Amino acid sequence: VYFVTWIQYAANHITRKCYTNVKNVMIKLGLSKMVLGRMDAGFMFTYAFGAPLAGQLGDMYDPSMILGVGLYGSAACIFMLIFGMWNHLGESGPFIANTYFLGVYLVFGFFQAIGGPVGTAIMGNWMVTPEARRNRGLIYGTWTTHQYLGNIIAPVIIVLCNVSHAKWWWGLMWPVFINAGWGLVCHFALPATPEAHARKEAAEKAALTGTTLNTVPEEPAKRGITIKEALQIPSVAGYCVAFGFMKTINYVLFFWLPLFLQTHFEPDTANMISTLYDFGMMPGGIIVGVVSDAMGGRRGCVIVVFLLILCPLLMIMALFADTLNTFTLMVMLACMGILIGGPNNIVTSAVAADLAEHPSIRGSKSALGTVVGLINGSGSFVAAMGQMAVPLITDALGWSALWYFMLCSTVISCLLMIPKIKQELAGEEAAPAPPSSKSGGYATISTAEQKA
Repeated sequence: VYFVTWIQYAANHITRKCYTNVKNVMIKLGLSKMVLGRMDAGFMFTYAFGAPLAGQLGDMYDPSMILGVGLYGSAACIFMLIFGMWNHLGESGPFIANTYFLGVYLVFGFFQAIGGPVGTAIMGNWMVTPEARRNRGLIYGTWTTHQYLGNIIAPVIIVLCNVSHAKWWWGLMWPVFINAGWGLVCHFALPATPEAHARKEAAEKAALTGTTLNTVPEEPAKRGITIKEALQIPSVAGYCVAFGFMKTINYVLFFWLPLFLQTHFEPDTANMISTLYDFGMMPGGIIVGVVSDAMGGRRGCVIVVFLLILCPLLMIMALFADTLNTFTLMVMLACMGILIGGPNNIVTSAVAADLAEHPSIRGSKSALGTVVGLINGSGSFVAAMGQMAVPLITDALGWSALWYFMLCSTVISCLLMIPKIKQELAGEEAAPAPPSSKSGGYATISTAEQKA
């Protein structure tokens, strides 16, 4: 389950990154920068609104099937982009280009929104042992490295296509094959719950022995929660907005850091230096997860401490970014990757899993996908608004103002989490109860079911 869902989300990032790397070719073939810009903005907003809906679908229906649909849809949308370029629709006038390419990418945003909430929910379904629950931060921290695997594989695909002198569209066709193929794996080979796995094994054994399958009871119908019910869980609303400001910082550094560095370095050197931030993000989630596990699950406190350490680094960048030597700049970027990447990864995984087990929704066994989708979607919406503000800030006030903007976003995130911090320090947050058939979380497999 860990491996299949990990590769599934990596496939999402392979797709996005490969598309980004062939944008220059698409422009040469007649697609305007204006259309591409609208496609990116539309994707972010569709992703934001699609994530809560995708989480609910995963909670209400078979999440493995929903995960497969997300990959099938992503493959279809990317193929439609290739098809549009094959037929020179980018040169057919602004109306046709906007209608076709923007429409395809809006739908693509929804299919891409499925992977995070539903994959996280499936992982949560399998964390039924006390050891897994105590080490939830470590497990999710390592699992969230999937996005970096995708970001690394994508440029390798593009380079190999260029070296082999393949047509430019092969840089997008390989993600089509990867998404469609792994969608089949998720749909037909991924057990969404321990109960589903037990029933499948029992059915296979019964088919081989010719016996009647009557020892493994059917799993009761799933009752997901609504978005309104999810928002009523204590701390969810605060995390939704706080994560938005965390994600704003991450998006600003991800999309705009190379451009800032190019004001001081050659483009190739700037791109290499900017990867230090990405490398810092890889262990960030693991570090935050392990520390929060050691602190008894007080993840809010750990997250705020990391964000507070980030503040002086952002202040130094605002004041001295133009005069820092290269080594110091590289070290600071790697540290910033850890300090913002860690909280980002843990909020949409381990933190959401904790919130989904709150006693207020103990009547529902299916809440994690909705909670993850709501936090992720809200964060993407706030971050999209922040991305729209970046050009205005840099044009009017210069690059130093952008670092102050990220500093303000960090402080706001910390302030929004004060109620959560008070609850954790006062011991008011109830520890997640062990899973049982009468409470949230999937029940462990009984001895009879194991024998069956």
